[in-house]
Amino acid sequence: LGRPKMEAGVGGVVMPVYDDKPSTIIAHSLASADYASQFRRFAKAEAKGSSDDSRRRNKGNRDSTIEDYFAGSDSTHKGRSPSNSSRRSNQRKNNTTSNQSPGLDVKKGIEKRMRDRNKTHIKHTFRDYDEKENQIAKFVCTTFWATQFQAVRQAFLKESSSKNRQTLSYNNSTFGTNIIEKNFVKSLSASLNWAVSGGKSGASFSKTSDERFIVKCISRTELQMFLDCAPAYFNYLSKGFFHGLPSMLAKIVGVYQIGYHNRVTGKRTMDQVVVMQNIFYGRNISRVFDLKGSLRGRFAKHLSQNSEKNSSQSSQKRKKRSVTFGSDSDMSSDEEGEILPSYRDSDDEEGVTYSAGQDEPSGDETKPAVSTFLDGDFLEFTGGRPLPLTDKARADFHWSIHNDTYFLSVINVLDYSILVGIDEEKNELVVGIIDFMRQYDILKQMERVGKSIPMVVGSEAPTIIQPPLYKARFMNAMERYFMTVPSKWTTPELLIIQPGVRHQS
Repeated sequence: LGRPKMEAGVGGVVMPVYDDKPSTIIAHSLASADYASQFRRFAKAEAKGSSDDSRRRNKGNRDSTIEDYFAGSDSTHKGRSPSNSSRRSNQRKNNTTSNQSPGLDVKKGIEKRMRDRNKTHIKHTFRDYDEKENQIAKFVCTTFWATQFQAVRQAFLKESSSKNRQTLSYNNSTFGTNIIEKNFVKSLSASLNWAVSGGKSGASFSKTSDERFIVKCISRTELQMFLDCAPAYFNYLSKGFFHGLPSMLAKIVGVYQIGYHNRVTGKRTMDQVVVMQNIFYGRNISRVFDLKGSLRGRFAKHLSQNSEKNSSQSSQKRKKRSVTFGSDSDMSSDEEGEILPSYRDSDDEEGVTYSAGQDEPSGDETKPAVSTFLDGDFLEFTGGRPLPLTDKARADFHWSIHNDTYFLSVINVLDYSILVGIDEEKNELVVGIIDFMRQYDILKQMERVGKSIPMVVGSEAPTIIQPPLYKARFMNAMERYFMTVPSKWTTPELLIIQPGVRHQS
């Protein structure tokens, strides 16, 4: 029934909570009055810091002006009031500032909030009680980088919930209201389990009922790595949205850690969760490819042979997670938002299957997935020839790949892939880089060594290599997989792409 006796959120909104649906726990927390109160405190602190910085800058400018005035060589200028021309110049500046679009100020505020490096982790604890007011369940939801992710959602999410291609807008309705947040919480309040195949880690997926977002459970290691790189991630997104830097990263719009203890059944769980945009939202995708630039084991049929084994391993992992904690005190995090004790899962994920279906099963039914093909299947599909793109699409694709791989290499991330969906109705490709939360740590180094030992001469290199080499291999593969098809409007400049001209610095 969704635990209807739990406390209502802001404005009396009731968000049902289902124990086996992580997104509903997140939605209930985001809609709560406690979360809103903590968020306002962070926002006020941010505004105070911004005003203090502004006063310091203004004071510095004023002092500099006075010193320059009294240090002038012409003594006749001492003590003289500003000239008429100066007053007119200042008046014109004030008029120009006052006539600026209010949406521009909101846009700058969102960019500043997105690039703020101060931690804004919000921990929210809530409980459920029976008829006799006895506690029967306890929930903990920690929202990491709350104000920064709120800025990301304001920038990249549409206000409307209709199934249309998401577009970017700078108008007041997009930036000036909290409708985007309300729609985000509404989407998370209902989700369906999402069957996947081919993944090594056995991570569980779910998709919101409106198909706008994908909810993925990740390992504690991946969460810690992302939190360490989060400021760089927000800075990179701000350059893409506010300054036009080409990018095709699939946007992560929220990172959470949720804990649950059912006192009736004794069940305890703790999961790390990321919420991502569904890049195929509103699209009719007929075929999906997950490309990494390597051919070693990159055939869907190779992975499908081990699907039953992976499924059993995933089931065992989920059982282990339910008995990780021994007391309610374990289900808490400190004020700095430190990660709670949890299971350790170092397996990388490969060949994850993403559903392109449109039917929505009811109840707890698991949503079926359509097979996703890998690099070897892609080459068989194209007959070994590159996939043709228009000149403009090819140029945008190239610079986006160049910027994204450079950024991921700088923050020491590897094992990412590009998801390619074919929309035959519109004759378009829908692409996005995914799985960019894993850094090249000691475990990945050991995995690379282990996979390199049984190699023979002439065989494919292992998928796990150092980030700079992974970037180079990925870029070279994309050059082979996609090419420009000239038209009568194609200029010679578009056919010659010089690497390094527009890379991210």
